Amino acid sequence: MRNMPRYCHKVNKLKQLQPLILKQKYIEAVERDINALLWELLYQPIQEILGKHQIINSSNALSDAIRDGRIYYAGGKFSGNFNSSISKQLKAAGATYSKGEWFLPKNAIAPEISIAIAQAEMQFKQISKMIILQLDSVDYEKIIKSRKLDKTYKAVTDEMDAAFKKTVKSVSIAPKLTDGMKDIISAEWGENLELYIQDWTKDNILKLRAEVEENAFAGQRAESLSKLIEKNYSVSRNKAKFLARQETSLLMSKFREQRYASVGITRYRWSTSNDERVREDHKLLDGEIFDFANPPITNRQTGARNNAGEDFGCRCLAIALVD
Repeated sequence: MRNMPRYCHKVNKLKQLQPLILKQKYIEAVERDINALLWELLYQPIQEILGKHQIINSSNALSDAIRDGRIYYAGGKFSGNFNSSISKQLKAAGATYSKGEWFLPKNAIAPEISIAIAQAEMQFKQISKMIILQLDSVDYEKIIKSRKLDKTYKAVTDEMDAAFKKTVKSVSIAPKLTDGMKDIISAEWGENLELYIQDWTKDNILKLRAEVEENAFAGQRAESLSKLIEKNYSVSRNKAKFLARQETSLLMSKFREQRYASVGITRYRWSTSNDERVREDHKLLDGEIFDFANPPITNRQTGARNNAGEDFGCRCLAIALVD
């Protein structure tokens, strides 16, 4: 088979069934669950900490900007986001402007502004400490279990089963997918997904904790703290998208194999996406016929064996065949 061993000889006169497609709505349902879980684990508690430290505005625009972290003072200079009112106030106080910052010696700062700077420093240290304590106390195992992601697994499995029944309607009457069968199909997949979430969360908490600590040690302020949390949240959403696609694809592959077996279908034709993203090893499998029980080698370097759609990031389809 084009420089690879043949696993199943091509057979003539086999009827080809409509393939089961990994629909975007399956992935999105799992992605929503993962995002909700990560929000509950990490970002909602942090948002609550930040929300408890809202600043009451005064009549001094510069003081307010310092207290809420839009502007901070360090090393003899004011940095941050300046509007015309604040810039005018700094200029009137004798500050000089250069390259996006206002320079003013500490002994020239008005008492009201000095108090705002001290309050901002104390508040920032307190917020950073509270966030670190929150990250240290996250019980990710308990929260992951309490979210009961298996409800989503079973709902997705129900949708897959409805599509499956349509594809085999012309050749067989599919047995009912019982709750017990759903549990079997989704159990391993669910455990793997929860383990991935748990491992990634553990690593991400350590990373975020280090960033918050470093940010505080470097004398940064609330604005930079918010930005690093927002950046981390964006990374977590990308991770949720990746995990949802990868693990739902794996669920579809396992579901496909077991449900076809339930109606006596054991063979399939490998079909690639026929584009430039298809791996060379998978191109060699395109059009070949295999048994679900005897997956082909999908990586010649490692010798790994997978059915279509099971390999990491694989978009190939297993097109069921019947006599």
